[in-house]
Amino acid sequence: MPVAWWVAFAAVGMVVLAACAVELTHWTASRRHFPDPPAKTGADDQTEVIVVLGCPTRHNGNVSANQQWRTKIAVRSRRRRTDSLLVFTGAATLGAAVAEADTMAGYARSALGVAEELIVSEASSRSTRENLAFSTPQLEQATVIRIASNPLHAARARRYLRQSRPDLFARLARTRDYRPFEHPWLKLNSAFYELGRPILRRQFPKLRDRFQGRTRPKP
Repeated sequence: MPVAWWVAFAAVGMVVLAACAVELTHWTASRRHFPDPPAKTGADDQTEVIVVLGCPTRHNGNVSANQQWRTKIAVRSRRRRTDSLLVFTGAATLGAAVAEADTMAGYARSALGVAEELIVSEASSRSTRENLAFSTPQLEQATVIRIASNPLHAARARRYLRQSRPDLFARLARTRDYRPFEHPWLKLNSAFYELGRPILRRQFPKLRDRFQGRTRPKP
């Protein structure tokens, strides 16, 4: 067999191996940082709140692929009685004219049919910790809490909640954030970001602040 064939087979094998590693990472993350025992769900008298973590909007104000993914995760994670309150979070960052929360809320209404009265927009937060902190008024009224984002980001947010509000952490339930081979490129991007995030925070604070919208590029 020509050498070129072996090289091609090796390349394909590496791609498949990398894809499986990314999938395993997300599958594992979707099951991490939950209370033990987990919060009980299914009772008709429960009040469920789903926090959708912020994600940058496109510069023209349109919803991004990441925002669509997070919003769909939130909607499909609702219990059968679709009276769950969706709290969309995130300010306008990276020079966008529209807040992340408002962009995702609009997408939930127009594309996914979520009723207006079941949506809250928290449009001031600029980090994951602030997403949670500024949503506290809604979370404190909930008996069941879910956090919607890509699995790696959601796992980090659950860890933050355990550190800051153990009482609210005890109310956490799972979201349907993992589906095999769903949005592979977005998963690859989230894996690189979460793995590189500690280095980013230590070595590039200015870049980190710009990403979070704390500083804006000059026009």
